[in-house]
Amino acid sequence: REQVFVTVPRWATGVPGTLNLVVHNSTGHAVLRPWPSMEAQSPRDCEKIQYVQSMEIDPHGIMWVVDVGRKYFHDPVAVDNSCPPKMVLVDVPTGEIIETYVFPPEVAPYDGAFLNDIVLDVPNQVAYLTSTGNNASDLGALVVYDRRFRRSRRFEDATTHANNLGAEIEIHGSVYTNNLAGFPVDGIALSPRADQLYYSPLGGFHLYSVETATLRDFTSSLSTIAATIVDHGAKPSNNDGMSMGSDGDLFFGGITTDTLYRWTPGSGSVQTRSLGLVTDPVNLWWVDTHAFDNLGNLWLTSNKLNTWFFGATVPPAMDFSGASGANFRIMKVPVGSNSYMTTQQFSEEEHVV
Repeated sequence: REQVFVTVPRWATGVPGTLNLVVHNSTGHAVLRPWPSMEAQSPRDCEKIQYVQSMEIDPHGIMWVVDVGRKYFHDPVAVDNSCPPKMVLVDVPTGEIIETYVFPPEVAPYDGAFLNDIVLDVPNQVAYLTSTGNNASDLGALVVYDRRFRRSRRFEDATTHANNLGAEIEIHGSVYTNNLAGFPVDGIALSPRADQLYYSPLGGFHLYSVETATLRDFTSSLSTIAATIVDHGAKPSNNDGMSMGSDGDLFFGGITTDTLYRWTPGSGSVQTRSLGLVTDPVNLWWVDTHAFDNLGNLWLTSNKLNTWFFGATVPPAMDFSGASGANFRIMKVPVGSNSYMTTQQFSEEEHVV
């Protein structure tokens, strides 16, 4: 439908809409309109959407919204852990909220979980998420949500925790190793057959995958799941968001290189066989979220995130005056691939609203 949705994290106070539709105002400028409404995301009501980090729209037009629950946690004075994390399903054509699931604290601790990225196995009605907690309550984990049975589970081990392995992290001439090395799993991607889940820590360079059949089997022990993990080695850079196309290629942005990479699993080392599609130190400064339009384009956001989080101690700090140009960008790059979900096999039973 040629609609563009964006999220704005409620890391601090002063964010009106955390889930938005990009629209044009009367002067032709692109602005953000809270979606599905401002009332639906009131920060004063825990039953409403509190803080959206990511969302994914399935082929049936259902948006799976990841509500972190916690908010303002970048501000030690305003931090608010009173609302639980939840999954909110919204019918995109109507904007109607059709379903809400609250994660139990043993899956997503209410005082520490940071439900971050999401991918969907639509035929099985399963969502896979990362929790980038980076605190004593949540050291980083993969979270599985089974919509059909309204249940969830948590998997964590050394590969989902902070896993820097001595790599230096330099961004635009400043060293952030001490700032970022402690960040656990963040980016996540699902293979077109939905049989392999790829993930990587934000503060580390290694790429891992795990078998989904075992991960989404709620009778599988943690050790059984761990036995299916593959370490694909170090990437050319650590990354935030990543995605997999319908052709099975993995796309990820290099935080230290301002580059969008493409890697074909099975082609060889992710370190040496990753193809740099485009390098741009202005537009690709901290590539974050990915999305396909199924017209052969990969849409990206970039946000100079290091300058927001660490600018007080490691220059430069994010400049909101406009003198340094835009801080946040939405771009599209032609890659000749579509969403990983376009190759999943669907039936009418999956379209349950």
